[in-house]
Amino acid sequence: MATLSAPASTPALPRADEQQNLARLTLSHLLNPSLWDLPEWNGPHTEDPHNIAEKIDSLDLSVALLKRYRNSLRPIHRLSADILALIFVELLEDHDHPLSSTFGSCSWTYLAHVCHRWRIIALGCSHLWTQLSTHYPEAALTCLERSVDAPLTFVIDSRATVDNSKEVVDRVLPHMSRMRHLYIPWTHLHDDDGNVSQLVSGLIDASAPQLETFYIYRLREDGKCFALPAISGGRTPRLTTLKLSYSYPRMDSASYTNLKELYIRGRKRDLITMELSRILEILEACPILEVFVTVKARFIANEPLEEEGQPSRQIRLDHLRRIDISRCAASVVSDLLGRLIIPNCQLRMSVWLERRSDFRFLFGVPEVLSVGHPLRDLRRLQVSYRSSSSGVVIEGIAGAHPFQIIATIINGSDLSDMPTVSGPLLLSIAKTLDTGLLEEFIIEETSYYHPHIGFSKEVWTQVLARMPLLRTLHIRLQSITDSGFCRVILSALSTPDAVTGKVLCPLLETITLMDDKTWSSLQWYRFAQTRKAQGHPLKRLSLCLPHYENVEDMAETDLAELREVVENVDLDPPETPHVEFPNALTSW
Repeated sequence: MATLSAPASTPALPRADEQQNLARLTLSHLLNPSLWDLPEWNGPHTEDPHNIAEKIDSLDLSVALLKRYRNSLRPIHRLSADILALIFVELLEDHDHPLSSTFGSCSWTYLAHVCHRWRIIALGCSHLWTQLSTHYPEAALTCLERSVDAPLTFVIDSRATVDNSKEVVDRVLPHMSRMRHLYIPWTHLHDDDGNVSQLVSGLIDASAPQLETFYIYRLREDGKCFALPAISGGRTPRLTTLKLSYSYPRMDSASYTNLKELYIRGRKRDLITMELSRILEILEACPILEVFVTVKARFIANEPLEEEGQPSRQIRLDHLRRIDISRCAASVVSDLLGRLIIPNCQLRMSVWLERRSDFRFLFGVPEVLSVGHPLRDLRRLQVSYRSSSSGVVIEGIAGAHPFQIIATIINGSDLSDMPTVSGPLLLSIAKTLDTGLLEEFIIEETSYYHPHIGFSKEVWTQVLARMPLLRTLHIRLQSITDSGFCRVILSALSTPDAVTGKVLCPLLETITLMDDKTWSSLQWYRFAQTRKAQGHPLKRLSLCLPHYENVEDMAETDLAELREVVENVDLDPPETPHVEFPNALTSW
C-alpha cells in the first residue's frame, strides 16, 4: 500500500515586530542612519525593546569581515603570500643589527598589525622568528617556538647572568644544530679565572654544523687577551665569518675551509701578539678568505717560517680582496707579504719603520715583488710626510686596487727624526716599489717643525729616474723653507743625463705646486724654457704662490711670459685626495 510522505513544513512567517527588526538590520537600512528610528537614541536613557544593542558584536564581526574583503581588493593583495613573506624577511634583516639594543625584541611585529592577511603570513613565516636575545627572554622563547626549523641568530646580552638567562640558554641548546649566527661578549669566554663561563660553555661545546658567524664582541671591562677555545670541538664546516675581540684564533679553534672574513682585535694596553708562523698556518687553511683585518695586534717572527734549506712557502689566496694590519715591525710584515700570492687585494698597513745594515729602509714591502703582487704596476703614488708624528703615509693605486702604508718611527728608535731620514727614505721607497708604469706622483709634508735634509739633486735624480712614464707631478708643502723639496727637483728634471743626454721623465706634462713660499715665477720660466728647448714642453703649470694673492690685475704680473713657454698656466692647483679605506675600528 503506497504511502504519501508528509509535505515539508513551511517556515513560519516572522511576526510583524520581528519583520520590523530585520528590516532595521539590512545593509541598506544600516547605511542610512536617518531611517533608523531608534527611540530617544540621543537621550540620557532609553529602553531597547527590540534588543538591537545585542546585535553590535555581530555587526562588529561583520564589519571586520567586510574590511577584510575590502583589503583583498587592494593592489598589494595581488602579491602572493610567498612574495610578501620574502619582503618581510628583507625588512627584518635591515631592521636590527644583532648588537643593537632592540635586537630580539620582535620590534618588527608592526607588520602583523596592518591587516588580517599580513598577520596570518607573519605568524606563519618561521624565518621572521629567528632573532633571539637573552635581553628579551619571553620574546626569545616565543621566537624559538615559532621559528620551527629555520636557522637562528642568538645574542648573549652583555648583562646576561646565570640567574637571568640560563632558562633561555638551556632552551636554545637543543636547537644548536640550526644555529647560524652566534654573538657572545668576551667576558663570557674568559672570566676572572681564565675559563669559559658556565652560562655559555654548553653553547661553545655543542655541535653547530650550520654555524656561519661566530662573533666575540667587546665590552669595557678589565682583562687580558686570550686564545679562542675550540668552537664545537673545532668542527665548524660552514663557518664564514670569525670576528674576535680581545682574543685570537688557533688552528684547533675552528674549521677554516669556508672562512671568508677574519677579524682580530686586541686591547690598547694589551696588544695581541701572534707568531707569524701561526698566522701563515691559519691563512693557508683559508683558501677562500676575502677579508683579513687586525687591530691592536702584532706579529712576531721568533720561530722559523720554513725548515732549514727549504724555499719560502707561497700561499695563494685568489679571493682575498682586503688586508688591513697594524702595529707590526716592517720586517715581519714584509715576510708576511712575501709569502702571499694575492693578485686582487687592497692593502692597508701600519708598521714600525726599520733600517737595514746597508742603510736601506724597510716599510713593510718585500724587497722583491713577485709577479702578480698587489704592489706591482703602480699608476699613482703619494708620499705624505707627517713629521710631527714621526711618520710617513705611502699610498696610491696599483693596477685597479688601492693601497696605504703608514710607516712610523717608534719611540726610542735610533733612526733619528723624520725630517732627518726623509730623503734616504724616499729613495728606499722608489727602489722598493714598482714605479716603472707610474703616471702620477704626489710629494707632500702635512706639518713639521724642522727642515728636511737629505733631498739632494742626486737623490731626486735616482728617484725620478725610476718613473720614466711620469706625466703629472704634484708638490704640496706647508713650510717657509726650501729644504730640498723644490729647487733640486727642478734641477734634476732639467739636467740631461751625462751619458745619454736625455732628460728625466720625458712625458712629464703637468706640474702643480701649493703652499711653497720660496719659489718664484722666474724659476718656473727658466725650468719650462729649458724643458721646451729639450723637446719636452709642459702643458700645464698650476701655481699657488703668495706673491699673486693680493694682485688685482693679473695682466700686470709675469704670467704672460710664463704662458710663452707653458701651454696653460693657472693659479688654482687641484686637490689631491687621499685613498679611501674602510675604517678598521668600525668593522666590528
